[in-house]
Amino acid sequence: MINSPALDYCLTPGVLVILAGCILTCAHGWGQRLLVLAMPIVALLKLWNYAADAQWSCAAAGFNLQLLHVTSAGRLFATAFIIALWLGGMFALQSASRAELASAFVYAGSAISVTLCGDLVTLFLFWELMALASTMVIWSHVAGGEATRRAGLRYLLVHLFGGVVLLAGIAGMAASGADLTLGIIHGDSLARWLILIGFLVNAGAPPLSFWIADAYPASSPSGMVFLAAFTTKTAVYVLLSYFAGTTLLISVGLYMAVYGAVYAVRETNVRRILAYSVVNQVGFMVVAVGIGTPTALNGATAHAFAHIMYKTVLLLGAGSVLLSVGKDQAADLGNLARRMPWTTACVIVGALASMGVPLTSSFVTKSLIIQAASEQQLLWSWIILTVCSAAVVFNAGVRFPWLTFLQSQQSAAVEQGRDPALLSRVALGGGAGVCVLVGVFPQQLYALLPFAGSYHPYSLSHVVEQLQLLVPAALLFFATLPLFSVMPQRQLDTDWLLRKPLFIVWQDFVLQLFALGLRGRSMAVSSFIRGFKIVFRHHGPRGVLSRSWPTGSIALWVAILLASYVVLFNL
Repeated sequence: MINSPALDYCLTPGVLVILAGCILTCAHGWGQRLLVLAMPIVALLKLWNYAADAQWSCAAAGFNLQLLHVTSAGRLFATAFIIALWLGGMFALQSASRAELASAFVYAGSAISVTLCGDLVTLFLFWELMALASTMVIWSHVAGGEATRRAGLRYLLVHLFGGVVLLAGIAGMAASGADLTLGIIHGDSLARWLILIGFLVNAGAPPLSFWIADAYPASSPSGMVFLAAFTTKTAVYVLLSYFAGTTLLISVGLYMAVYGAVYAVRETNVRRILAYSVVNQVGFMVVAVGIGTPTALNGATAHAFAHIMYKTVLLLGAGSVLLSVGKDQAADLGNLARRMPWTTACVIVGALASMGVPLTSSFVTKSLIIQAASEQQLLWSWIILTVCSAAVVFNAGVRFPWLTFLQSQQSAAVEQGRDPALLSRVALGGGAGVCVLVGVFPQQLYALLPFAGSYHPYSLSHVVEQLQLLVPAALLFFATLPLFSVMPQRQLDTDWLLRKPLFIVWQDFVLQLFALGLRGRSMAVSSFIRGFKIVFRHHGPRGVLSRSWPTGSIALWVAILLASYVVLFNL
């Protein structure tokens, strides 16, 4: 335990960002701008001021809460989150509401805190705060109307389900006396599997992969930048920290990689293309966590950092287009390169990074994951990951910038296109610059990874191999371009079960309960009325028991009763 002032370690970078979010609820003008631009820098400096093994804990409710537990992987994830928050914050100042900015900072601070905490109880507290704050980011897009409200509600329900499952697993481990501190969870207990399911829900694993493409595009242009950066990557981090080497994750990750690639190819909404590509790339990271070797875990960590950077650039570009022309359907876009040259250039850099072109970030990170699959002789995993790498060219690599900026299409909305404001251009340029710097100087990134290793991405064989993958894939895209329609179309996903059959069943169940209640109430009322009539008929003013009987009738009834008594007594 470090003997330093408690306040210094209690106010972790994540907590500082959360407090900034609380202040943003009432800040405006220059105060708001200063807080949005300066707080991420303060948090980043504080993060790197910690020692490599810094820890701080406190006792609460019978638990030892480790609010700070710095690891190599956690520090790199937190760094990527802070950079994404800074870039997204600069962009959001152009159009985001005060509620969205405040929610985004609380959301980002919670994600940063997850990567820096050292026990499951603390993790759960920030995990749930992250779910609530991210829902508010979606709902703060008031212009989205009823569609945004419904998408946010579905998003919240999915994450509340994941949170309940996670809490049940943590409670099970606590009841059994298991260790709740940071580290791989061994064994085959029900609690362990519940925790794994809770983490996978946030990763976008099957059968709930739909929530990413459902909720993210329903948010504001800046809101999607924040959403794509934090939730799924915190899931990758906790999987890496608690479930590295769990072979089930290989199958889960392969499904996600294929699912994201297939759905993105068929999508015509440019923001949904990027949402599906998030699932695809997170699938690569989940596979790496499942492989569990040092090379694979280094690959998952490095690729998460690279993915956050280039995806931020692509989403900043998509957001700039949406703010400028008010459209996100491929049929309404195109010919924007001449009207938005800065945005186009930065997006192309991000797209090259997503494909893994040499001298860009993904070239030096994704190769570690594929290399790990090859080292472990996982032939089918290697083949599927290689094919999915080629499929990225169709989606975020070529198809997204082509449909958005380069296709020759006439549209009245396109004439309104223009590059965003200065801060937004700085955010785009800064993100693109990070993508290039990581690709040009990969050893600086490798030095920050959890495990020591010697990687040389710019070997002649690797460069040639990657070009052999990229060039045919790009040529195939243009060769098959006439086969892909740009007209809007609806894709069925597993959320159809929630929207249609389950909703109908639930609605019918509620109606049957209501009808049963009505029938039960009707029967009760009818029984009461019939009983009242019987009583009134016998005891009412004209009832049988209320009449004045003749003396002879009374004497007759008395004689009958006495005779009955005598007979019964003798028997």
